[in-house]
Amino acid sequence: MSLRPLFTHIDSIADLLAEGTAILTPNRRLSRAVREAETQYRLANGVQVWTSSTILPLRQYWIERWRIAVTRGLIPPANVVDTTAQRLIWRRVIDADSQGSFSLLSPARAATLCQEASERLALWRINLDDPATRQSFSFDEDSRAFLRWEENFRKALNELDGITPEQALEQLLNCSAALDQAVALLNQDDLPPLHQALCEASPAWKNIQTASSAGSILPVRAFSDPRGELQMAAKWCREKYESDPEGRYAVVLSDMHNDRDRLEFYLRQEFGCLTQNYSSLPVNFATGFRLDRVPLIRDALRILELSVSEVSIETVIAVVQSRFVKPFAFRADQRERSIRRLRELAKDKVPQRVLRSVLDELFDKDEAPAPWDTVLQLEANGAWQKRPRSPSQWLEPFKAVLNAWGWTLGATLDSLEYQQAVQWQEALDTFASLDAFSGALTLPEAIQGLRDVLSEQQFQPRTDDNAVQVLGPLETTGLHFDALWITGMSADRWPAVAHANPYLPHALQRQQGMPHADAAWERRWASARWEQWLQGSNELQTSYVSLLDGTEALPSPLLLDIPQAPEIEEWSADSRWLKQSSSAVFAEVSWDEVPVGKKERAAQGVGTGVLEQQSACPFQAFATARLGAVPLPTPAVGLLASERGTLLHRALFELWGEFQNREGLLALTAEQLDALIDKAVNYAEQGIQKERLDVLGGETLWLERRRLSSVLSRWLALEQDRSEDFAVIAREESREHELAGLRLRMRLDRVDELSDGSRLIIDYKSGALGTVNQWLGERPSRPQLPLYALLEPLAEGISYASLKPGAEGFKGIGEREFEDGIANAEKFLEEGEQGGIGVLRERWKHALTLLAEEFLEGHSVVNPTDEACRYCQRFELCRLGEQQS
Repeated sequence: MSLRPLFTHIDSIADLLAEGTAILTPNRRLSRAVREAETQYRLANGVQVWTSSTILPLRQYWIERWRIAVTRGLIPPANVVDTTAQRLIWRRVIDADSQGSFSLLSPARAATLCQEASERLALWRINLDDPATRQSFSFDEDSRAFLRWEENFRKALNELDGITPEQALEQLLNCSAALDQAVALLNQDDLPPLHQALCEASPAWKNIQTASSAGSILPVRAFSDPRGELQMAAKWCREKYESDPEGRYAVVLSDMHNDRDRLEFYLRQEFGCLTQNYSSLPVNFATGFRLDRVPLIRDALRILELSVSEVSIETVIAVVQSRFVKPFAFRADQRERSIRRLRELAKDKVPQRVLRSVLDELFDKDEAPAPWDTVLQLEANGAWQKRPRSPSQWLEPFKAVLNAWGWTLGATLDSLEYQQAVQWQEALDTFASLDAFSGALTLPEAIQGLRDVLSEQQFQPRTDDNAVQVLGPLETTGLHFDALWITGMSADRWPAVAHANPYLPHALQRQQGMPHADAAWERRWASARWEQWLQGSNELQTSYVSLLDGTEALPSPLLLDIPQAPEIEEWSADSRWLKQSSSAVFAEVSWDEVPVGKKERAAQGVGTGVLEQQSACPFQAFATARLGAVPLPTPAVGLLASERGTLLHRALFELWGEFQNREGLLALTAEQLDALIDKAVNYAEQGIQKERLDVLGGETLWLERRRLSSVLSRWLALEQDRSEDFAVIAREESREHELAGLRLRMRLDRVDELSDGSRLIIDYKSGALGTVNQWLGERPSRPQLPLYALLEPLAEGISYASLKPGAEGFKGIGEREFEDGIANAEKFLEEGEQGGIGVLRERWKHALTLLAEEFLEGHSVVNPTDEACRYCQRFELCRLGEQQS
């Protein structure tokens, strides 16, 4: 099957090609189309062999002429510095500047803008040594900074014997002997003065416009959702292709960066190339993916990042799960635990030593050495990570690190990934060529430098010419299509908002007609593109999104003379799954409760929290204790609430081990008590995993020590003022209790023996306590302490101990009012009822036994109390929100 040519005006330039005139195009796509049209033209005229014609993009042609002139000895040789190297020099100049009165949020972005500003000045042949021009830079702080940086940039270039491509073209312009070929510009408009001067200096030049008669214009289509616009464009492509496979069709994206990937998905969906037949999509894309973002290269950069001093937790998880990493002998049972431990560190980045201690548990070193150990052996004590090197010197360590991790050995590369691997090697060569411009780089700087090189390159898969094209606004120039669809034609995009370069005086940019300088330039540019689309297609379809963030948007003023489609087209999700759903046969789901079996019961020992969850929402208990559905830890700044609880419990455990009773506490002097508190705080810190201590840092721990010391001092003052003597007879005591066959594990924070022999079970709390009424009723919502009341030997009282600053005190129930806040159990009995806490104990035993029986019988209905959902985080399982909506 042969496609119709994209360039249909070969007759207009055939004589020029025969004369050896160079045809200069505005982009590579038109150059390829002209070359293909020439081939077909010559073959149709019986020519089998011919001299290769010069058909190149304009800028590339002039650079090639400069190189030819150097080869011929007409121009002295020089080192042409490409865009990436220029930005490196600009970055060094900006970083070294000490005169600026402002700080930059992004020096890298400033370097990019300065490089673009410098290039624009050269293309418009602006002489910065001219006093009047320099004065125009003095009115704005950014422009003054640029002028200062530009002088240092020129000095740096001179020291390197380098020139920019634009300086090379100035040399070419001053060498008339090198300009000895006639040139013809094909569909060029708005040439920069430097390129215009080069054309005029050539022995003969022409500007050829291949205008065609305008095709039909269809009514403008409006969509309420951007996805609907792209989905309909994809459907349009399929319909056009199926009606005439030899035709030429294109979708022009006004926002290629954001819309390209989404349109590709819809195109693959329409053409049936999402999974199977992936490579058979009959579509060419004008732009590919940034090379640093394709999976193969992205994972290589992540592997290199594992060697820096602090590593992102997400990076570690991504590398461990990457399919491009050699399948190491990971302990499958440790993978989830290790990932959870990393997340529990509650910080975005962790130090190297912390990372290795966690990963060591994951890797089976009996099978093979761990990759991080291999990396450390590159030089003694990992010195390779600390010594700055030039870019080319970093290549060997980079390759060694990737080899240690077995990069590319984890999966067989398909054709696209093989192309990416080849381009990776080319990018490494480019990175190595930056030695003269970057100097010695640290490891993080080298990785970022390599990332910058990769981000400058596009991965464009090598594919055959296809009927459907996806193009940017500039890439349709000179081409002819059977049908064009132009997206994003809303008033806020066409014409676009002006974006002048912030480092050049705005007045200078407007006077010189530089790109994006003002609204007038944007309108001229948009109008020129519109004329090209009209003349370059037989049928033109335009569309726009009519609603932006809930606000009505208008079509572009360029479309005012075009009728609107009768209605706004609503977007709807792909409904093919509904057909599958209606035709599928599903097995009937049993909603019967699943009791806890004998094996499960024998292996299961749950905490008291399961009864609290069963009371709050039976499904919550089922999901937690039986399904093991525990949410991932949420990263937080500073210590977690659970860690603060651990510190408090360990400190109190240590303190009561020292003075054991109220008498021992009262016997201490203030200095002795302070010393014991310091000792207890030191002991408490040992309860936090070492990795977390490393991550938190000294300042955070110092603040927490001060806070904890204050909390302990206030609490011990309250203990000293208690109404009667007591002795602490149990601390952090582990106990088990069986209730209706359910084995429950618990840990008693503390048990006091009072002066009359009564026992009081105390549970420390550092936050809100609630009320003792939550212990009562048929389904106690806080059953922990009522359960403690059932333990042998029976206690005469149960109480919370609140250590919350400003709210210190006891809250509980006892055989008598042991302390202020511990109420007499008689207050909670019916009128005339006697028996004290013994009666409450029987009620608790009955209520808690029912909760335990419900859990064992598999009662797991989704029926939460008002408070149950606040901290549950299991909505993906119970889907309560969907039921309520």
